[in-house]
Amino acid sequence: MKYANIALAAAALSVAASGAALGQKQFEGIELKMLGIGDTSVTRLAPLVDEFEELTGAKVQIDQFPYPGLIDKIVIEASADTPSYQLMWVDSPWVGVLGESGALEDLTDLAIRDAEEINLDDIIPIQLQENTWQGRLLAFPASGMIWHQNYRKDLFEHPDEQAAFKAKYGYDLEPATNWEQYIDQAEFFTRTAGEVLAGNVLEKDFHGNAQAYSRVAGAITHDFFPIMRSYGGQYWDSETGLCAMDREPSLRAVDVMKRLVQFNPPDYLGLMWDIRTGYMERGETAVSSYWSVRTVRLTNPEEALVAGIGEVGYAASPTGEDIPQPTMTGALSFGINSKATDDEKEAAWAFIKWGTSREMMRRFAEEGNGVSMFHRSILMDPDLQERYPYYQVLLDTQEHAQRRIFHPFYADVEEVFGVALNKYMAGEADDPQAVLTEACNKINTRLKVFPVELRLRWIADPPAEIFSN
Repeated sequence: MKYANIALAAAALSVAASGAALGQKQFEGIELKMLGIGDTSVTRLAPLVDEFEELTGAKVQIDQFPYPGLIDKIVIEASADTPSYQLMWVDSPWVGVLGESGALEDLTDLAIRDAEEINLDDIIPIQLQENTWQGRLLAFPASGMIWHQNYRKDLFEHPDEQAAFKAKYGYDLEPATNWEQYIDQAEFFTRTAGEVLAGNVLEKDFHGNAQAYSRVAGAITHDFFPIMRSYGGQYWDSETGLCAMDREPSLRAVDVMKRLVQFNPPDYLGLMWDIRTGYMERGETAVSSYWSVRTVRLTNPEEALVAGIGEVGYAASPTGEDIPQPTMTGALSFGINSKATDDEKEAAWAFIKWGTSREMMRRFAEEGNGVSMFHRSILMDPDLQERYPYYQVLLDTQEHAQRRIFHPFYADVEEVFGVALNKYMAGEADDPQAVLTEACNKINTRLKVFPVELRLRWIADPPAEIFSN
């Protein structure tokens, strides 16, 4: 009975796609290629594409590329008259540039048409909003993620560690609710080889924290922005549409990251997402904040050593000073190349519906290969919550969340701020205000050639039109 839901969903998809009798393969002979990445939203699905071919007749090939430079490949593909790729893996900050360029097919009408089939009312709204540009749905969530903190629950609950922490800092050792506590915990758990951790003598250094400080593809900005937002910071000035990332909240975020440097691994300046998360997955760090898309690995001993040697806990991201702030979200999604043929677009939409379906997500979860979920009914399932404790955090935080940056000049922001922040963390610059102001000035130089009305439209976020139907 394990795959009963999938079988039923497959049958329903076949009928919907063909509009005819069950078993007719509407997309026989169509070949689709996806420009993808080695993310769990793709790696979980790629081995199953033969099932989609058996169901619909369409062949799907998923090519996986590194994250750096992928957006450029998508833009090039979308400008070709006869593109090689009909399906695109899309990170939600890209919808601005892809929306302005017309690279992605508008999925709004398709989502409204098939609302019941795709269980539209079960999808957490922010995950759909993440994929919109000017209210139009340009991609469909395959993995809905939040920024949160992971911590070594087994260490936090060890009585010796609890007593030592309380004696040193004067308060209980619990998941941090603000960044000062987070820094305390990173400091406390930083140990060298030969010291004792949870009753055991360490054979090698143990790191209190692991964050991303690499300038490559702006990895450091992915850590900087959630902290900035947690202090109430904004990306853009609401009256001018220009850069606002050099103000007090940004300065405080820079200070947090700078203070955490000493508790990070020695290769901190080169830590990108997968390298940074590897420290938690191997059980070599106590706390680390990052996207939940990688958190799904922490309960799987085949993907994370820590699942066999300890236990990871999960909590909402800290805030500036215990002042409630919405968690930052993101979506890793599938879109359709607007230059694909009409038949290819219909087949691609059928693939998206199949690959992101609630039934498929539940299948992944039940098999122990979950992705960062975006369906309420799955996140609320008590059996799955017991198996995946982070589901409750995903559920709680996504209901009150802020969208990630989605500006057409996002790539410029990522590059400029990535270099500037990395230099400051490396000690190549001394004045954080000067660093941030210079970065903002570089962005503004590019933005000021556009009229203010256009700049304000770029920072507007009208609700997805699918919500009004």
